[in-house]
Amino acid sequence: MALTINKYFSLENQRDPVLAEVAGTIREIYPIGLNTLSPEYNQYPGIIKAYEIIGENIGPPEQKPGPYAKIWSSLLKSLRSTNGKRINGTTYGFVPGFSADLILESYEDESLTRTKRIAFAVSLIGPFYSICGVDETSVKEKGDEFGRGYHAINVVTASPFKEFERDFNCIKKLIEEKFLEYKFIPFNACMMHIKDMETPHSAGQDCTVYNALFNHLFNFYNYSFPVLRGDRLYGYDKSKLAKVTLTAPPGNLD
Repeated sequence: MALTINKYFSLENQRDPVLAEVAGTIREIYPIGLNTLSPEYNQYPGIIKAYEIIGENIGPPEQKPGPYAKIWSSLLKSLRSTNGKRINGTTYGFVPGFSADLILESYEDESLTRTKRIAFAVSLIGPFYSICGVDETSVKEKGDEFGRGYHAINVVTASPFKEFERDFNCIKKLIEEKFLEYKFIPFNACMMHIKDMETPHSAGQDCTVYNALFNHLFNFYNYSFPVLRGDRLYGYDKSKLAKVTLTAPPGNLD
C-alpha cells in the first residue's frame, strides 16, 4: 500500500494574511504537543475560552441560543427560502464550528447510495468559513439489520466550478452577509496537518486545519492535492502564494 505524505501547515511566517490569522488563532486556542486527555490540555486558557464559546452556542435544545447560533439559524433560513434544496445540518457534538450540507443530487438503489452536496462550515473560534463541493458514495452491506455501508468521498470540488458554481456562490454570499468579516479558507489549506497538535475530535496526533477550525467530518477523507477538482488555489492570496509553505517537512510520512 502506498504511503501518503501529509502536507503541513506552518504556524509561523505565513505571508498570506488570512492564513497568518488562521495560524494566530490556532496558536491562541490550542496547546501544541499536549494530549487531549491530559489535565494540562484542558486547563489551557485558549481551550477554556473555546469551550465557553462552543457551550454558549452549541448546547441542548432547551438552551437559549447564543449569538452565533442565532446568526447560523438565520443563515439557514435565508438559504432555504432562496434556494429550495434540501439542507442537512451536520453540527455533531461539541465542535468548534457550525456546519451543514446543501444536497444537489441524491440517488439510491439496493446496492449503493450516491450524493452530490455542498458542505459548508463556519468557525466559532475565529472569523473563518469553508465551502466545498462533495461527490460521495456508500456501498451497502446487504442483509445488515442496521443499514450500514462502506462510505467514501470520491472527489472534492474546491471552488465555484461547473454544477456547483451557482449554489457555491449563493452560500458564500449569504455567509459573508451574515457573518461579517469572515474569511474563506481554501480547502487545500484546510486539509493540511499541524505538527504535534490534537483536538478533542481529531484522529490522533497531527490534526488538520479543518479539524481545528470546524469539525471532524473530513478526518478520514484520503485527501490528495492532484485530484482536487476546480481551481485548486481558489481563496489564496495568489500574490503571496510563492511564500506559502505547501510541502511536508522531511521525514513526515503516514
